[in-house]
Amino acid sequence: MKKILSLACILAASGLLLAAAEKKEIYVAAGQTRSSAINAFNARLSISGKVDESVFLLGGQLRLDGEITGDVICLGSRVEIGERAVIGRDLIVIGGRLEKAERCKIGGQLYHVRTQKDLKKIARSVLPFLPEAGGLTFFKIIKIFFWLILALLTLLILPAQVGRAAVMLGETPLRHLLRGLLTLLAFALLLLSFLLMSIVLIGIPLLMMLIAAYFLLLIFGRAVVFYFVGGRIAAALKLKVSASLFIVLGIAVYTLLKFLPFPGVLLLILMDIFAIGSGVSFFLSRRKAAA
Repeated sequence: MKKILSLACILAASGLLLAAAEKKEIYVAAGQTRSSAINAFNARLSISGKVDESVFLLGGQLRLDGEITGDVICLGSRVEIGERAVIGRDLIVIGGRLEKAERCKIGGQLYHVRTQKDLKKIARSVLPFLPEAGGLTFFKIIKIFFWLILALLTLLILPAQVGRAAVMLGETPLRHLLRGLLTLLAFALLLLSFLLMSIVLIGIPLLMMLIAAYFLLLIFGRAVVFYFVGGRIAAALKLKVSASLFIVLGIAVYTLLKFLPFPGVLLLILMDIFAIGSGVSFFLSRRKAAA
């Protein structure tokens, strides 16, 4: 029952995020060059010119006849790659539909994920050095991709807020850690109280509101932590990547930790404490600024 309730809250939160992103059309005509990355949801992308960055698309459609110097990541999208298309790095298509001309050029790897077998194949190729990589389950991979989608959607809808919260996390990490611990303690006490109150009807809506608020806070906080970790990795490696790839790098670290032995579990718990603390700290700073 607890797992079903948690899943329902996550799906409801993701539904709100999806509804907030409006459908649009983005065109890069032949002869034109776009210097910024494209991060879009349920959009129609038509690229005949050049995008001097990476492209991330959730849903919608991509038609590429031009050049993208970075990665192309499409989730649940219809992707058409023409004969004159050039992709500088990887082409990753998860779900959806892919039509690719044989004469197109891809500088990196092509990953087209359609089945559980495809997911396990990619996991073994990406994580061959991890002791538990061979036991990577379909459910675990789906959860990782689910959090990737939620984090990228949060960045797409709230880019300035996520960036600012990541800066705050870097400035006062211990304060964020303390606030995260106190918030989790308060959540546990309220959860117990509302469960007891559920004996009468008034406790049920309060319980639902508490769990929904927790997951919304966790979604925003994890996006901030992934962004922060990915940004630090990019800075250390002197990589010039888009904000969306900060999230991808952060998710990569999150994935590694999930399949490490005992220390990985502790680090994941610590990551979530920082995530909750980041969400609370940003909320408090907004209230303070509005006062």
